[in-house]
Amino acid sequence: MGTIPLSATLADQHRQIDHGVQGIVDGYGNLDALAASLALLRRHLYLEEALLFPPLVEAGLAMPVFVMKREHGQMWPLLVALSAACGAATPVATLCEPARQLFQLLQIHNTKEEQIVYTAADRLDDAALAEAIGQASVPGDWVCATAPH
Repeated sequence: MGTIPLSATLADQHRQIDHGVQGIVDGYGNLDALAASLALLRRHLYLEEALLFPPLVEAGLAMPVFVMKREHGQMWPLLVALSAACGAATPVATLCEPARQLFQLLQIHNTKEEQIVYTAADRLDDAALAEAIGQASVPGDWVCATAPH
């Protein structure tokens, strides 16, 4: 039996992240689900920037990687603010607007990433990369490359 393509693993993470954020936007979510989605989003961004993007840049995809990193930086302040709000047990109703903004950014970003970047990642056919992505954990002080200062 073959292994699951890297694109499928990463796209599945997109769906999991979307679900927790969309729950707040649509009024059915809770802080625990949002916090879990945000933690996964942080890990997902780390996996891409630290492990996936370098070999893609070497393979000639510098411009798409640049765009993805820029978009990560646009999401970062919302990720940080929403994570802090979850930690402070902020009422869910007050998180609807920042969650909507993050969800909107994710929808634009994920589509491009899945079509361009993940397709290229599958062509790398790198079992060691896939294993590293499956096992990696985020350093506690990690911040995405283009996060606002």
